[in-house]
Amino acid sequence: MVKYAILVDINRCYGCHSCEVACKQENNLPIGIKWIRVVTVGPREIDGKLRMDFFPTFCKHCGKPKCMDVCPEKAIIKRPDGIVLVKEELCIGCQQCIDVCPARAIQYNEEKGTVEKCNLCHDRIDKGLKPACVISCPAGALYFGHINRVIEELNEKSAYIGSN
Repeated sequence: MVKYAILVDINRCYGCHSCEVACKQENNLPIGIKWIRVVTVGPREIDGKLRMDFFPTFCKHCGKPKCMDVCPEKAIIKRPDGIVLVKEELCIGCQQCIDVCPARAIQYNEEKGTVEKCNLCHDRIDKGLKPACVISCPAGALYFGHINRVIEELNEKSAYIGSN
C-alpha cells in the first residue's frame, strides 16, 4: 500500500500563513485550534545579515504513532495509506496523546471535549484531490503525494534551486 506524506521545503516558505487559513476553512476549525502552524524563527543575525525563517508544522502521520499506542480508547487509528486519524466518537479527551506527540500536533478542543489533529484532508485525498494547505501555498513550499515520489520531487527541486 502506498503511503502519503506532506513535506516542506523550508527554503521556499515565506510565512504567509495561507496554509493555516486554508486548513481552518477546510476543516471548520474553531478559534485557537490550528492543525498546521507556521512557526517564525527570528529575526536573528547570521553573517552580519538579518534572517527570518518560517517552519510549517503539522502532524507527521508517523510510521509508528506513539499517540495511537497510548490512547486507552483506541480512538486514534492508522489507515493502510499511512494517514493517522482521531475517531472523535471514541475520544474521551484524556489528552495522553498530546504528551507523546513528537510534533506537538495534537490539540485539545475544549468545546468538544476531544483531541484533534491534521487528518491530511483524507476526504479530499479519497476524491483524488490534494490537501487544502498544499493547494493554497503560493510559494509552492508544501509537497504532497506518495512518500517516495514526494521525496524525489523535493530532492529534484532542491538540486535545481541549488544550481541557480
